[in-house]
Amino acid sequence: MPAGPAMAAAPRLSFAIVPTSSLTSADWDDLWQLTDAFFETDRGHAQDSARRHSQTLLVRSRDDGRLVGTASISTHHVMFGGRIVTAIHTSQVLLRPEARGRNVLQNVGFRCFLAQRLRHPFRRIYWFFDTFGWKSYLLLPRNFRDFWPRHDRPTPPHEQSLIDRLATRMYGADWRPAQGIVVRSGRKRLRPTTAPLEGARPSPHIDFFVRANPGHAEGDMLVCLCPLSTANWLNAGRRAITRATRRRRGP
Repeated sequence: MPAGPAMAAAPRLSFAIVPTSSLTSADWDDLWQLTDAFFETDRGHAQDSARRHSQTLLVRSRDDGRLVGTASISTHHVMFGGRIVTAIHTSQVLLRPEARGRNVLQNVGFRCFLAQRLRHPFRRIYWFFDTFGWKSYLLLPRNFRDFWPRHDRPTPPHEQSLIDRLATRMYGADWRPAQGIVVRSGRKRLRPTTAPLEGARPSPHIDFFVRANPGHAEGDMLVCLCPLSTANWLNAGRRAITRATRRRRGP
């Protein structure tokens, strides 16, 4: 079946995970242009937030070098329940529309996971992230079997304690454990056009996100946890193959 117009226009992508300290002035310009398209914030605050993370994902179009995606990444090793666990923390995840549905974040996430698994073969590894918007939250139900928080069952006490431990470490006084959110800074929020609820397909996951984070439009962030277990990766792999097959077939 011939590819449709959207397929023909889809750019070839490259991605690199680089030390944040190595970003050039041109990289920072590109990052600000991308950030400004999605967020209401100022450049200084955006760059300060990015510098709190040791690594930065740069997703570029191979055709013209344009930056079409980014994420801030850091890795934390914490003692919890008598053992050390690893949390891969992502924040400020952005993808332009032409980079979505391409399994970019899944591929990058697996690379980060594999790097830690090779260093720590028997350690429990988690994905830990914060989000302003329902689109980022949907990465969880669209890819993984086990994750929290979620609409269909409460977060187990063990995982809730780990969320609290990590969030207290990373957000300090801005963490609100009773609500499961990081309170707004007043300096950053999504633009109204970034993830509007109007027109979104009905979804219990979106409904849950709105209930769990009613202040999302003003910049409150929901904190999420996902165990990077074999079962979860197998589930993500199956769904990635399904998406790739649909893309090749076209509309």
